[in-house]
Amino acid sequence: MTDQPTTKRTSSTGTAVLLATAFLLAALVIIQAGKLPANQAHAGTSVASEGFSLLTVDSGRGDDLDPQELLFVIDSRDEMLLVYEIEDARKNVITLRDGGSLHNLFLNASR
Repeated sequence: MTDQPTTKRTSSTGTAVLLATAFLLAALVIIQAGKLPANQAHAGTSVASEGFSLLTVDSGRGDDLDPQELLFVIDSRDEMLLVYEIEDARKNVITLRDGGSLHNLFLNASR
């Protein structure tokens, strides 16, 4: 009969140690997760008018003095998305890179 109280004390002490360790690990995970860099979206310029939305973003190519940009055009009337690339703004050249129906784009994305 003397073995049962000792076993209960050891069991409750072990449970307390495991719970304390679990809380400590959870706190450390939360602290470390707070230090992770956030995914940042950088938009250049955006404008919307009469059924059209335009957005420019840095393409990641080029350098700081001569960045290359992408121009996204959304035609909400015809439900179209067009993507243009501006390789060098000084040359006044805009190249169509891709485009298509927004309806089909969302259908393909849901598969």
